[in-house]
Amino acid sequence: MSEELDVLEPQEPDTPKETVPESKKPKKKKMKTWKKVLLITLIVILSLTIIAAVGIFLWVNHLLNQINYDTTPDYTLSSEEVEQLEQENPDYVPVGDDEDLDSMPSIEELEQEIQKDPGISAEPMPEGSVTGDIINILLIGQDRRGEKRARSDSMILLTVNKDKNTITFTSFMRDAYVQIPGYKAHKLCHAFQYGGFSLLNETLWVNYGVRVDGNLEVDFNRFMDLIDLLGGVDIELTQKEVATMKGMGAGGDLKAGMNHLNGKQALAYSRIRYIDSDYARAERQRTVLMSLLNEYKSKELLEMIGLLEDILPLVTTNMEKSDIWNLSYEVFPMVAGATINTQQIPAHGTFKGGNVRVREGLKGWFQYNIDFQKNREILQNIFAGN
Repeated sequence: MSEELDVLEPQEPDTPKETVPESKKPKKKKMKTWKKVLLITLIVILSLTIIAAVGIFLWVNHLLNQINYDTTPDYTLSSEEVEQLEQENPDYVPVGDDEDLDSMPSIEELEQEIQKDPGISAEPMPEGSVTGDIINILLIGQDRRGEKRARSDSMILLTVNKDKNTITFTSFMRDAYVQIPGYKAHKLCHAFQYGGFSLLNETLWVNYGVRVDGNLEVDFNRFMDLIDLLGGVDIELTQKEVATMKGMGAGGDLKAGMNHLNGKQALAYSRIRYIDSDYARAERQRTVLMSLLNEYKSKELLEMIGLLEDILPLVTTNMEKSDIWNLSYEVFPMVAGATINTQQIPAHGTFKGGNVRVREGLKGWFQYNIDFQKNREILQNIFAGN
């Protein structure tokens, strides 16, 4: 019987591992102190910039949330509702016994005459935009006294020309006899009452070739609040204007010459027209607007920012919040250095103004026989910055 012997493989003798001297080991690169300081400084600055940007975004967003946004489709009045308003129209007054009826055109004659103007009503109104080189924002003062929507007593187009660095305020006369799409021709101010922002914008396009990019509206009560928030406006008054304002219950201690008007007085001044004309009233409205702008620009930055908290809730718009963002970014930096111009449509010498027979025994004041083509040319020159 044989025994199995384990065969052992020969083992190599242990050899000591080769050691590398410390002096020959690769050294880790150490960042210099000044580089560390610079990197930390850059990180801090970047962090503060991000925090500041987020803070500004949140603050501006908070301000924009104060505006009243009305982007729902405008409701339109029925023919029956329009007829009822026409019967109750406070602008119509009895014809005097000593007046020559034959010298007054009838409303039917004006209707026939205005239909002869080919205009541009066949073309669709272009879609508005607040990011182009030309931006048109329509400012509306609404004659609301308890009802949901009233006539637009004041219509001023704010035209911003970024290329020419100009801002133009164009007043549209409320009593201008115009075509109102879907309704009988009437005064321009009725378009807003019939169909809100959209119908008024379309009416301006059909008659004057104006593309409106957005609307801002303030009613009379809010207008007075806005004036008072800014501390009033400086307006030079004539003796006739003072007497009329006192008759409207807004006189106070006013006198002929320069006066500082509060909200109630500024509104009364803006509505004066019977001592002269609607033409003069539109000029008064632009005067108040310019005085408002100058009053706001004269405030310190922090005071201006604080006033926005109170002013913006007085405004209603049909623009989206993103549009207001873009508008703020594009327009506000221009305000201080832009050239400011004013205009009125229909322009002087392009229309007739006077009483019109509207119904048996009743008359109303209109601007009629308007040279729409001439006024379109004037407006196109404004949009071109000429």
